[in-house]
Amino acid sequence: MRVERLAIIGCGLMGGSFALALRSLDLVGTVAGYSASANTRATALALGVIDEACESVAQAVTGADVVLLAVPVQATEVSLRAMAPLLGAQTLLMDVGSTKCDVVAAARATLG
Repeated sequence: MRVERLAIIGCGLMGGSFALALRSLDLVGTVAGYSASANTRATALALGVIDEACESVAQAVTGADVVLLAVPVQATEVSLRAMAPLLGAQTLLMDVGSTKCDVVAAARATLG
């Protein structure tokens, strides 16, 4: 399955590695990325990890087929709130958070 638009929320090691892995297998079209740090966004863009350095979670997620949430667990709920209205019924949302109980609790509180 080819992903036309992948949104990476958190373009550091985990998010960036996921994007590069899909790219290496030619399984992704456009990669939109958001990180709270403008420097991280710029670095990810310069290294070819992402195609679009987005200024917000909402901008990155808009139109995405797949969203990878790769932020510190304490930033999960804020990120989910920002993207919730933009997630389509068929959008695949994944996370790489280290503690699933916290991530699931944030998802339930935010997404229902």
